[in-house]
Amino acid sequence: MEARSRVQICVDPSKMSRTALGSVAGPIWVAPNEPGAAFPEVEWSDLPVILLGTWIPALRRLSAGGGAAECHFMDGPYRFTVSSVHAGTWRVACFEIRETPSVANAVAEWSTDADALMESAVSAGKTMLGYCDTRGWWNNDTDRLRQALAFTDPDRAS
Repeated sequence: MEARSRVQICVDPSKMSRTALGSVAGPIWVAPNEPGAAFPEVEWSDLPVILLGTWIPALRRLSAGGGAAECHFMDGPYRFTVSSVHAGTWRVACFEIRETPSVANAVAEWSTDADALMESAVSAGKTMLGYCDTRGWWNNDTDRLRQALAFTDPDRAS
């Protein structure tokens, strides 16, 4: 049996800023528990509130019904797909979209505990909302992320 990594979605709120248009910009990346491994790279700068607002529902749908989740980064030609391998295990395949993506041109691929990846996405989302809430950074993006988290955590009161 293939060894599983603990793949996580990582954010760094200490490096977040707000763009002139009101979007929250800062580091977000995907990383297994392997030293030096990350996608697209450690502390990749993008729009984490927007990304998590789309990734969490996609992962939730995968968790509920199988299939695959498509998770795109906004900046650069990067995306990753998450698919169910078997109960409790997901495969994360990372792509640079310079040609038609396929398993053959994945730039990184990991097997992970499904719950660990989902929990890291929810944790990153809660971290980002907490950061935005304390600064009064509210907009449609934070509303969308709040709604995505409400579906994953029905007891969350916000």
